[in-house]
Amino acid sequence: MSKKGVYIHIGMPRTATTFFQQELFPKLSGIEFYGLPVTHYSEAFNKLQFADDTLYDPSLILKDAETWKSDKVLLSNENFIGQSTHLNHLNRTSIAKRLKQAFPDAKIVLVLRNQVDLLASMYAINVQWKETRKIDSFIWQPFQKKEKQHIGGPSTSFYNTLEGYENLHGYDYFPLIELYKELFNEVEILLFEDFIHQPEQFASRLANFIDIDKKVVTNTILNQAKINSGVNQKQANKLARLNKFNAIAENSNLGNRIYNMLKRYIINSNTTSKKAYFSTTKEKELKAFFSERNKKIDTKYPEIGLQNYSAKYYI
Repeated sequence: MSKKGVYIHIGMPRTATTFFQQELFPKLSGIEFYGLPVTHYSEAFNKLQFADDTLYDPSLILKDAETWKSDKVLLSNENFIGQSTHLNHLNRTSIAKRLKQAFPDAKIVLVLRNQVDLLASMYAINVQWKETRKIDSFIWQPFQKKEKQHIGGPSTSFYNTLEGYENLHGYDYFPLIELYKELFNEVEILLFEDFIHQPEQFASRLANFIDIDKKVVTNTILNQAKINSGVNQKQANKLARLNKFNAIAENSNLGNRIYNMLKRYIINSNTTSKKAYFSTTKEKELKAFFSERNKKIDTKYPEIGLQNYSAKYYI
């Protein structure tokens, strides 16, 4: 790879990635930016993520890179951390290794968000698509002998690949951080909580790492408009019920129009309900699952700053 600088923004999902891809990254001077149309849907990058080793052709990425004109290139795709539903993040290591092979000197940007809020936000987006389950049942419970108080999908196997559940192990950030730090020399890990509560500090760290104008980043973040903000609890409940009729509606043009009209009405309705949230029992279960895992991050990588949001990260 002959480029002087390749930066790869790998995720996490629901950490303002759409804002970065639509409102910030394309406007950065001196940087050639490629978002999802290239990094997810092009043949080269789609195969990088999903093709088996016997079918993957690394030369396709290099051919694409030869067409890039700038000395500084920024790639962004929140799915680089691995496909969550169905694949249970099983492709995240192969993605990381293939990115290393294609761009050995790349610099990596990863934005974390506390797992309970992130998963609730994932549900609030999925329910706008075809999700029919309530939020607690959106999480796969990966235990062979699940107790009655454990809420989630039925657990006949450790990984469920037939249905679109979220598996908690994919949101254990410690092995993900270890993976990229082992492969790449420079990995900048930022917090979504700083993006919300300390935007100038977040902007400064991002600008310094990518070597871009701090003012542009700061002003863009401070003047951001909401993108992909999800739905609240009442809307989520209505959408989950409506989505049960999706299969029927798809078989009829009239039914499909009515279904989509009702969905738009729910999404656009103005209510003051709280954002989608887990039950007290489920939230307690999730926090217990992630607590020790997040403590490992804080112990080994205190510079990330999880201790600044100790309650949020259950440490």
